[in-house]
Amino acid sequence: MRIQPDGINLLDTVTVLLRDEVLPSVPAGQQYALRMALNAIGIARRQLVNGSQAEQQEQALLAELLAESGSHVQLSRLLAARIREGKAKDSAPLRDLLWQLTLQRVRESAPRYLKQEGF
Repeated sequence: MRIQPDGINLLDTVTVLLRDEVLPSVPAGQQYALRMALNAIGIARRQLVNGSQAEQQEQALLAELLAESGSHVQLSRLLAARIREGKAKDSAPLRDLLWQLTLQRVRESAPRYLKQEGF
């Protein structure tokens, strides 16, 4: 059994503390850096909540598209290499994969944008 509070709760606590208590007292010229740190904490939190599910899904999509097996990193590098070398044919499956990868990144880094845009 994990000790409570867990990592997600700790990140939530730090976020509230920094946003509500520290940020208002930080000089305007330094607030941008603190907001960037809060954004990074939010991304880390969302990655913890999602676990490895997103990466496993990406790996499965990459393996299917590339007709190869390997780790997520290996398959990502293989796709990038094929695109750079002009060996990746523009196709509906490739566009779908790139769209899904983009959506996943935005879900983790800027989920409010997706809601704002109706996704």
